[in-house]
Amino acid sequence: MANNDFMGNTDFLEDIFFDELDQEVELDALVNKRISVRYRRNDIKAIVKTHSLLFPRLIKVVLLDISSKGAAIQCNKKLKPKSRVSFFLKFQDGRRFTIQAIVANNQAAPRYGLKFDTYQTELADHLLSTQTDLLFS
Repeated sequence: MANNDFMGNTDFLEDIFFDELDQEVELDALVNKRISVRYRRNDIKAIVKTHSLLFPRLIKVVLLDISSKGAAIQCNKKLKPKSRVSFFLKFQDGRRFTIQAIVANNQAAPRYGLKFDTYQTELADHLLSTQTDLLFS
């Protein structure tokens, strides 16, 4: 009968469960800054154009991963943090995208993070429709 009392007493279980949920949670610690699905693609050609007044450059880059909000790239040239760039993509089917972006991360150079100025809906659709290997990150 004591076993039935325990099983029938859900207040005890609810107290344990809700004690865990009632703890204060710092939301900043839980926010994932990479909310979008990022695709690893090796079939897309990518170039970055720097927006220097004196010496704008076209730099061939390796695309590490990409989403509708940004991309991770690798390049041999140094990119300044918060600098404005144009990001050019060419898919194997010939589709091209030109995206305005900012260098958001250069702490792991030669890997850089690009943050797109606007959400790229058409790019997201094209990434999904042309995805052949299921490599997500």
